Amino acid sequence: MLKLPKEVLADERHEALSLLLASTLAPLWAAGRYRVSSVAMNEGLAKELRAAASGGVAHQGLELAADTLRREQKGLDAAQRKEGAQAHAPRVSRLLLLANDGSERFYRDAEMLLVRHPDRLMIVRLDIGGEALGEALFRTAKLVRCVLVTDKSAVSRSLLALVHGA
Repeated sequence: MLKLPKEVLADERHEALSLLLASTLAPLWAAGRYRVSSVAMNEGLAKELRAAASGGVAHQGLELAADTLRREQKGLDAAQRKEGAQAHAPRVSRLLLLANDGSERFYRDAEMLLVRHPDRLMIVRLDIGGEALGEALFRTAKLVRCVLVTDKSAVSRSLLALVHGA
């Protein structure tokens, strides 16, 4: 399992978050290779995601998430080749949040993102359908099945918001 972001580890809620994430692990789909946490959506998380979206660091849609992660990885690979950077211990820096009413194909495609980006991506399935997720994020009727958070601080705040009292 990936290490949580340093910002999360420095927070007093990190142990509660770790317990929550570990206690709700389940495969994304029936024959899934990876187990991801399934947690309740709450207003604190919705608030963090709205802020991330307005700040341009949260993107909706699985195709956009895949393209974003691919472009970032290409840049990371180029920087590593140029600088000969040492590999660091894997740490969460990107967070993909999924609605709980996607199709098997949707979850298979999401799992492929974990296969391609295992060193920085965490997926969490929210206990909320896509229409309700869209309502929570945009306060209007809109189907949203996934949101990718691409800023480390926004990822940390979003993860910590999963723990009540965030």
